[in-house]
Amino acid sequence: MKPGLRHFFDSMADFLADPSGLERLRASHPGWDSPPSRVALYGEFVRFHVRSALEKLYPLTQASVGGEQWAALMEGYTATRPARHYEMNRLGEAFPAFAADVAAARQLPEFIPALTRFEWADWAVYASEEQVPERAERLTVNPTLTVLQHPYQLCAWVRAKGAAPVPAPGEEMALLWRHPSQLNTWFAAANERMLLVLKMAVEGLSVADVAAATGLAEEQVRRAVRQCARDGLILAP
Repeated sequence: MKPGLRHFFDSMADFLADPSGLERLRASHPGWDSPPSRVALYGEFVRFHVRSALEKLYPLTQASVGGEQWAALMEGYTATRPARHYEMNRLGEAFPAFAADVAAARQLPEFIPALTRFEWADWAVYASEEQVPERAERLTVNPTLTVLQHPYQLCAWVRAKGAAPVPAPGEEMALLWRHPSQLNTWFAAANERMLLVLKMAVEGLSVADVAAATGLAEEQVRRAVRQCARDGLILAP
């Protein structure tokens, strides 16, 4: 990249991270005669899209921290994670890492970093580019499956749309996947039935093998497989 073009992109990156620095931008490009109000519009345009994306992607986080704290988080995020991606929702991809970095200093509720990871995974699974085959020759794990581990009962809390002030404590393995036919994100706290069926799919175990190893009746194993297939967690022949 030519030095002049690199200078332009670097100066614009600084400006879009902090649109209040309009005069710094103009000073770095002597000879620009565009009206300041027109140049400022670009900065506000980008900030608006970043804020809109965050509000859409993290509604429970926003509700949990409150208006003033949320506004401060957006300001801090915009300044340290400038918008670079062409896809609007990806503007919020780095927000969980940012929230984890500032959680202690800003005295955020302890569950917020885990909640931001969950809310991002909710969208990322929905938008996943993984190809889900229309037919399966054998038990197959849904390729959009994402696994999160956290010390809160987030699945029940998110399903209730944050009705309680905070999620209940307790270790949880959250499974999130895109349903093959409904094409929306499903999520659940992993239980023994789900983990058993996932193990069958990963290791290629038969119903008879699992029944013999676990002492379950074969019909119980089949029922678990059918339920996980209906939910879209696994793909079955």
